[in-house]
Amino acid sequence: MTDVYRCLSRRTTPWSIREGGRVVGHRDSLALRDVSFRVSAAGVARIRRRYQREVVAHAQGALAESGPVPDDAVRVRFNPYAAASFTLPDGSPISAAAVVLFLADGSCWAVPVPSESPHA
Repeated sequence: MTDVYRCLSRRTTPWSIREGGRVVGHRDSLALRDVSFRVSAAGVARIRRRYQREVVAHAQGALAESGPVPDDAVRVRFNPYAAASFTLPDGSPISAAAVVLFLADGSCWAVPVPSESPHA
């Protein structure tokens, strides 16, 4: 499985790709399928206590061909000061998605699995 997280210190290629615990590259855009969103609760607590950035959240899935953002995709965000999970625009948590697109502008768009769809 491949882990993808946003590297805030990189301006030109915002997404870091990690496999087997090692960073294997950086991309400006990519896609994953069969995705689970993972967050370290202890890491979120550390960030809130220290006010210091670190990688505590990532999306894990299989690399897929990237394409345009589908019409049924929703924006996904992670802000450790606002919530201890990845969230949708309405603030509800999301833990899995069928497909996730990571764009060059730093945004992340997901097609939720049917059980997590905000419109179901």
